Amino acid sequence: MRTWSWCGVIVLALAAGAVPPRLHAQQNPDKPLPQLQSLVLTADVDVDAGTLAGVTTLVLRNTGASAVRALPLLLNRLLRVDSVLDAEGNALPVQQAVVAFEDVDTWQVTAARVQLRVPIAAGDSTAVVVHYHGHLVGYTEVGMLYVRDRIDREFTILREDAFAFPKVGVPSVASMRANPQPPFAFSTAITVPEGLMAVTGGRQLPAETHDGRVTWRSESRGPAPYLIVSIAPYRVAQRGEIRVYHFPEDSVGAQIVLGAIGAAADRLAEIFGPLRAAPSLVVMEIPEGWGSQASLAGGIIQEAPAFRSRDQLQALYHELSHLWNARDLDAPSPRWNEGLASYLQGRLARELDGWTGERAALERVRTRLIESCTADTPCGTIPMRDYGRASLTDRSYLVARLMFWLLAESMGEERLDTALREHFQRVRETGTRTDDLRAALIRVGGEPARRILDDWLDGTGWVARLSAAPDLAALREGYRR
Repeated sequence: MRTWSWCGVIVLALAAGAVPPRLHAQQNPDKPLPQLQSLVLTADVDVDAGTLAGVTTLVLRNTGASAVRALPLLLNRLLRVDSVLDAEGNALPVQQAVVAFEDVDTWQVTAARVQLRVPIAAGDSTAVVVHYHGHLVGYTEVGMLYVRDRIDREFTILREDAFAFPKVGVPSVASMRANPQPPFAFSTAITVPEGLMAVTGGRQLPAETHDGRVTWRSESRGPAPYLIVSIAPYRVAQRGEIRVYHFPEDSVGAQIVLGAIGAAADRLAEIFGPLRAAPSLVVMEIPEGWGSQASLAGGIIQEAPAFRSRDQLQALYHELSHLWNARDLDAPSPRWNEGLASYLQGRLARELDGWTGERAALERVRTRLIESCTADTPCGTIPMRDYGRASLTDRSYLVARLMFWLLAESMGEERLDTALREHFQRVRETGTRTDDLRAALIRVGGEPARRILDDWLDGTGWVARLSAAPDLAALREGYRR
């Protein structure tokens, strides 16, 4: 689970040469950016110096109606582009500067503008090869508290969240929301000192050792929503097609995690129906506070507490449930699937581990919403289906969690499971919108489900109902009258 908030623009120039202060000024905000089709990342990571030297090949497709003549790229603010080549090896002109996002003034990145030798015609694809180097720094000051990224012998993570490799884009949250990245194929070759492993959620290929350094290679099994490279002195626990890369001190916990994954995956398959194929799943342990995330193709990064206490397995259940999320077609998404995962994590803990604290946890959610979402606050006046546009998706974890609990109480867990299963099996190939979920729930749950969704998804009637109800039992009874 990852949490962030937004803040607003300063512009800093790199020390090397004069550069335009707004490299993205010529980018038409209504013109779609080229879409990533595949990414090849080669990187040499110096954990002692805290630096990396990377080469990233981006294969891009122009989905717009007119030719693309220049390519905007973003990198971490401490990384610098050395050169950019086209597919034939020709050097391309590059301008770059450290700038702030135009709508988040604390979020600084290296913004580069690459002039293409041959424009990308509408519907065509091209490849560019970006050479870059430098240090890596996190973005906690932006409110992205989990992005603590740095290069370190104990733990290093390379991911898009910190722009550890080039991303097509301009420094604008609005533009990023208007240009969601589709799933893409990836391959990696990451060189680190012996004793460390560089792991992704893809298929691990044979490693090569030379002069005390190891190059770890991987490739995606199919299109993935993200690429994350996790580097640490890992050990490996494996059961079937599930591999858990864990810190040396957590070998016992890794076996617990393996067992929990199997039990939870079986239960989730009963709720949602089977995945397209039995999961070949990679789990990478990361330090606490660095932000768990899950995808069947991209892998699971899971914070350390889940390896050290059964009480913390709920975080793992939360991430596992995301494997049954169809591709989200809402842009920007209200992230109701985070609330569903939050509901399911408590339910699985009750069913699989005998956890007795579910009702108390839900009561705490109720209290928190009463205190934070009053009638004069954004989350008290904006319907959840609009949380993406309003940058309120951190509240989806809470609002949607209670919504799905109420639906389970109203419909019964078996009928809710039926609705979720029918919905997932219907949209797993095509992707889903909020309206698809709403229709599936009403189709099975009828008028009681409609009343709950009117209040919790499409409106804000839940705010008054929460305030008027002394506890969850009273809230539930209010929907039965």
